[in-house]
This record gives sequence, C-alpha cells and structure tokens, in this order.
Amino acid sequence: MAFINKNTALALAALVACGTAAATEDYDLRYAPGIGGADMSAPFEGGWVFQAPVYNYSGNVRNTSVVATDLSAAFGAPAGTAGALTTIRTNDQQNVYGLLPRLSYMSATTFLGATLGGTVLLPLVSKGSTVRVTSVGTTLTGAALGVPAATQAGLVSQVNAGATQTGDVLANGSSNKAFGIGDLELSPILRWSTEATQTLFIMTVVTPTGDYQKERAANPSAGHFYTFRPAVQFSYIGDGWDVGSRLAYSYNTKNTETQYKSGSYVNVDLTAMKSVSESTRIGLSGYGLDQLTRDSTSLTSAEFAAQSPIIQARQAPTLGQKGRIYGAGPELAYIHGAGDYLLDGRIMKEFGDENRPKGFTVVATLSKPF
Repeated sequence: MAFINKNTALALAALVACGTAAATEDYDLRYAPGIGGADMSAPFEGGWVFQAPVYNYSGNVRNTSVVATDLSAAFGAPAGTAGALTTIRTNDQQNVYGLLPRLSYMSATTFLGATLGGTVLLPLVSKGSTVRVTSVGTTLTGAALGVPAATQAGLVSQVNAGATQTGDVLANGSSNKAFGIGDLELSPILRWSTEATQTLFIMTVVTPTGDYQKERAANPSAGHFYTFRPAVQFSYIGDGWDVGSRLAYSYNTKNTETQYKSGSYVNVDLTAMKSVSESTRIGLSGYGLDQLTRDSTSLTSAEFAAQSPIIQARQAPTLGQKGRIYGAGPELAYIHGAGDYLLDGRIMKEFGDENRPKGFTVVATLSKPF
C-alpha cells in the first residue's frame, strides 16, 4: 500500500526541487556578485580596454522540512485521525563557471561635463544544479500509534520508501548541467573625473541571447526576459591607497517562457587596495546583494497547477520571496609596467544569507588597455 498521495507529492516536490524558499527564478542572477575588483579603481582614459574575468561560484542550499501524510484510510478511520510526519533533508548544490569577456571604449566626446563611452559583454558560462535528498525519517501520529510495533514499523517503512522514491525522481528532474553563450550586455557610459577621483554612470540592457529551456533548472541564459540595470561606479586613486565601488540596480521584465517575474535587486561591489610595491597591491574586496521586490507570476492558480510537477516544484518556494547575501575576502593585484595590463584575483566567502545559496566566489581578471 502506498501512502504518498498527490498533495504530499507536491509538498515533496516543492521541498526537493529548491531545497528552501529562495529568490529569483532558479536562483539565477544577471549580475555576478563580486565581479568588481581592483579594475574598478583603474583610470578609464580615452581608448579601448579589454577585460577577461574568469568567474567561479560554488554554493548550496540545505533545508529540513516536515511533510504530513494522512493514513486514516488504512485504518478505516475518519480523515485526519491517523497520520505520519516525514522529516526530509535536502541539499541543492549550485555551481557557475564563467568567462566574461568585456570590451569597453571611452571617447573624447563630452556630454554634461562627462566623456562618452560604451561597453559590451557576452559571457560564456557553465551552470550546474545538483539536488539530492540526504535523509528521510517518519514518525506516526494519532490512531497509527495504537497498532502493534511490527505494524508501525511497516507503516513507517512504506511512508519512507514512498517519500524517498518521489524525492529522488524530483531531485533528478531538477538536476542538470548546461554550457553555452549567456545573455548579451550593452551599456553606454558617462565618465566624470578629477585628479584623484573617477565617477561612471553605466546604463546596461541585458538581452536574452543565451540558450534557455524552461524544463531545465540550470541554463546558460537566465530566461526569456530583459534586465535594465543603471549603475554608478566611484573610485578614489590616492597616494598608496585605491578605493573602488559600484552600486547597481537590476529591474527584470517577465520571463515569457514561464510567466515568472524575478524581483528587482541591488548589487554593491567594494574594494580597497594598498600598494606594497610599484607593481603589487593587496587589499580586501566584498559585495552585497539585496532583493527589493518579491518574485511573482502572472499565472492563475489553475494555470500554475497545469504546469509540469518539476516546474511547479521549482517555482513554488521562490514566489513571494526576497533574497539577500554578502561576501568578503582578500584580493591581490599586479600592474605591469606603466599600466600595460592589470591582473587581479580575489576569493570571497559568503555570509548573511537569506533565501539564497551560500558558498564561495573566486574571480581572476585580466584588464588590458589599447
């Protein structure tokens, strides 16, 4: 006799596919937290600059949830008088590897006291989502406790087996790896500068150019929607100390494939570097992500229920949620010659997670002016 009914299966689906309440569809972001480092404080004079950041993120979401199963029918008893509480623990591992080549240009043309420029980025990314059920345990309630120990053991075994089987199927359906070209970014730039400071205003539009299939949890593209991202970047270049900062706000339109709308969020990148020689700088870098509006869907309840169980499972825990995460760690930068090129690397550990995966971010960037 199987005791995993439809409602319990859907509850398991929501638990297994996403692990916990999280924000933004499939955890995806079109801004790589921590991408800004020592390059934020490098002077952006006239001409071309090529950058090639190598980005790696590894984080996971762990959760414990309790699913109730009604066993009353097995005893011929009124509904709700005999049941089981199943504790399920899950882990969702998220891995992102990316090469994020960017080409930027600053002209000599001025507007509003600023020089005009632009930048374009087309990422090459590998994303992976690996979900697994780590443990399942059941306790009986109500009339189910009044049966002999051997019968109780049989009930527990059947509920555990059903929960494990359903969980494994859903976990496998929410686990995949994908590699390809991501979403294209186009940005005009305004630059104001003084002897020691530099301020950039960047207006980015992200277009859905990457491969995307709604049945997959991990895709090179974040989805069939646009992102509009105004950002302000400020740097201070001092005598032995450099400070760089960036504040970006991302507004997402609705994913036309899933009718899901990820909430708007703010990213902050910070770096402070100390020169220890003419070519070497050491310092600290950090970032923060704070989602300002909740995720939503334009689907009716009936339309939502008509989707595949896997898609329902991935969306249900994130709807109505907002996420937050911070990261910080050491940074090392090397400048060759008189600014022939800049090479910097940093590793940042995440903390303060709220409805987000938590892990490590590693970035190495080559910046070459022409």
